[in-house]
Amino acid sequence: MTGWIATALRDRRSADRMSEHAVREQRLAGIRDAVEEFTYSLALLIAGHDAPEDAPNHDLIVLLQRELRPFLDAGDAMRPDFGSFGDLRIEGALLQPAEHVLVTLEFDDRCARETVHGRVIPARMRRLRVTMHVAVDPVRIIDCGICEIGGRRG
Repeated sequence: MTGWIATALRDRRSADRMSEHAVREQRLAGIRDAVEEFTYSLALLIAGHDAPEDAPNHDLIVLLQRELRPFLDAGDAMRPDFGSFGDLRIEGALLQPAEHVLVTLEFDDRCARETVHGRVIPARMRRLRVTMHVAVDPVRIIDCGICEIGGRRG
């Protein structure tokens, strides 16, 4: 009988670990999707377009749009090119729904500036870092910061 109880407890712990793994993987996928949608919305904004009305993180997108308004009102826009690859780092307790995680996305920015007269001015390539605080349940980007990284890692 004792062996049966030990086996049942071990099986239950194993099932708990498996369900924790499934929750972690689900939240990681949700965060990756949210970051992808956010960078797509950011690309639309810098190109002078409105983000989709149903975009997640609508309040944050509106705030970014307000920050970009002076640049866009001057008549210039960007041709977004964030490169094919980026580095995504997710730090925090994915199993704790009340806590936020820190998400860092780094990529090579190859955007070009398009003037009001249609002239395209290539910008120097630079490495950018987008740092976001993200709620995990439901997945939602709370805030973000964007900065240039001094030197390329490599």
